[in-house]
Amino acid sequence: MKDNYSIYVHIPFCKARCGYCAFSSCTDFDLQKRYFDKLFEEVDRYSDRSKKIYTLYLGGGTPSAVSIRYLDALFARLDNRFDLSQLVEATAECNPESATEELLDCLKSNGVNRVSFGLQSVNDRTLKFIGRLHGYGDFLRALDRARAHGFGNVNADLILGLPETRADFLHSVQTVCDLPLRHVSLYALELHEGTTLYARLQGQSPFSDDEQADMYGEAAEILAAKGFDRYEISNFAHKGSECKHNLNYWREGRYFAFGAAASGFVGDVRYTNPWSVSEYLACPTETLRDGATEYVSREEQANEFAMLGLRLESGVSLSEFAERYGADFRSFFKSADRLIAEGYLVTDGDRLRVPADKFYVVNSILAELWHSDRD
Repeated sequence: MKDNYSIYVHIPFCKARCGYCAFSSCTDFDLQKRYFDKLFEEVDRYSDRSKKIYTLYLGGGTPSAVSIRYLDALFARLDNRFDLSQLVEATAECNPESATEELLDCLKSNGVNRVSFGLQSVNDRTLKFIGRLHGYGDFLRALDRARAHGFGNVNADLILGLPETRADFLHSVQTVCDLPLRHVSLYALELHEGTTLYARLQGQSPFSDDEQADMYGEAAEILAAKGFDRYEISNFAHKGSECKHNLNYWREGRYFAFGAAASGFVGDVRYTNPWSVSEYLACPTETLRDGATEYVSREEQANEFAMLGLRLESGVSLSEFAERYGADFRSFFKSADRLIAEGYLVTDGDRLRVPADKFYVVNSILAELWHSDRD
């Protein structure tokens, strides 16, 4: 919702760049001070204490890899420049090898109540092949430390389609289901030209689309049997542990974003910061968003509300759509009735959603919903 504001902070530093990574990241830790100085300038210039913040997310990169003093200073700066009195969820992404006692102490003392670990696989050979610095044992020790520090809401990321066997992947899913986790994110491998993994696999995914769809379906069944409800195509959680920050994105909420490559959505305006750390540092703070800011029309917002909301298991509220955008959903999306008749969308009272057996092809359904009316 428009009144629910979140904050995302991008911390791009990594000890090593993973073989599949196409995000904005940096391995030169000598740039930490310059980066955080610039980040604090950006927070000072674009802060707004009139907006109540209810979720905070530190992403990367590897937020857990930077010096503790910079994290402490960041939390203090945000608390000074924004109204955090209504904050209900604060997440920090961590890699297992950098989730030290000192790091976890810092996060806990600064109000972080949710930790998200980049696990990716429990197969050590796979982890080594894709360039991860941790082994499965490192993850287990990091998880134990996090729980000992009082972090009850912990997520682990897994990747579907890595260069390993189908059995290896399903073993990872089954294994994490038996761990004291509240949330599991399951993302399909994307091969980006220019990454080392793309070169090693010669641009070819280890599995066909049909094979990946079958593996996703099996994984969803395993997770469901262990109490992880799918609430978004790539996200599974025990009841009450859904990621509130990401739900704000998917419900067309509003959010501030700071740091290299960060994208925010404030009022009716979306902005994106310079992508690389070098570009971000070189850009004067007062012109960070010049040329990378766009007004999002009501029609575009209505489209985004539908496209994001239909990725959720619960779908979208037809009455909320009408209230927010002054239009009937089926009138706005003229192909909606046809997609309902063909079984690609279903109605359940006030809700419109993608049926469970079509979830893995949701992007194709959304493309048909939007583009077929506008060709």
